[in-house]
Amino acid sequence: MEIVRIYLSFLVIISLLNFTCVAEVPGVYFDRIITYVLGSTDYEDAIKDPYLSYLSKQGILLKHIHGIWHPSQPNYIAMICASKSGMLTDFSQDLGGPSLPESLEEKGITWKAYIENYPGDGFKADVSEDKLYVRKHNPFISMNNIRNNLTLVSKIVNSSQLKHDLKKNQVPQYIFYVPNINNNGENTNLTYASNYLKNEFIPSIQHLLTSTKTLLVVTFDEASTYLDFNLADFNHVYTALIGPNVLKSFIHEDETRYSHFSWVPTIEANWNLSSFGNGVDTDVVPLDFNILM
Repeated sequence: MEIVRIYLSFLVIISLLNFTCVAEVPGVYFDRIITYVLGSTDYEDAIKDPYLSYLSKQGILLKHIHGIWHPSQPNYIAMICASKSGMLTDFSQDLGGPSLPESLEEKGITWKAYIENYPGDGFKADVSEDKLYVRKHNPFISMNNIRNNLTLVSKIVNSSQLKHDLKKNQVPQYIFYVPNINNNGENTNLTYASNYLKNEFIPSIQHLLTSTKTLLVVTFDEASTYLDFNLADFNHVYTALIGPNVLKSFIHEDETRYSHFSWVPTIEANWNLSSFGNGVDTDVVPLDFNILM
């Protein structure tokens, strides 16, 4: 019996080691990234919000990051494709071509898109029955290579799944979190959205933000001002980086000009992912990695 007990203990240890190896691929600058996307708001308004202003001082404020188009949907596509991929409106459109999740899968990096009020099961309609989920804020469902793949589309989940994944310690390494159109401020206001971020979302992931090399990105899909004749400020959005690594930095503001195209090459460089092969992801500026060290 003692031999059997020792053997079983050995199997448990081996399985745990295997799970750890599969579950986490170390990154150069961060081991986990969480992107949280709020609704259309001008930078000048967002930075005046008390909580968002506070976050920017706790982490690093990207002072010159810009949305890439109006209306909102092309900006979400840009965050996972490094291009608009032909998306120019908020109308539903099925898109070919590569996207970030495929590169993550190739490297064995776990990922999920947590979408509030998403009905699940590859739901393709424009709006959920409760009117709180909108497809235009879910870029993953627009990608043919994800939507038509049962394994990949199953990783687009209702945000309620995050609570279960946190409890089971099965939180993926790449998280894209989309609040519903009330909680992102689109159908409410900036104060409502900021309070939700402060009182609901941040507390739920607080322990992740104190763990090693977890990076939270709080950003907006686009500015609310469509016509800005000062092209340097066109589509200027608030973005802050929060996490243990950036808290060590003496830099709390980055003056470099970025756009939503910058997220894919940043993540590619962090995990040494294969490029898309079409040049779009290698032609844009990633984050200045000196601020993430």
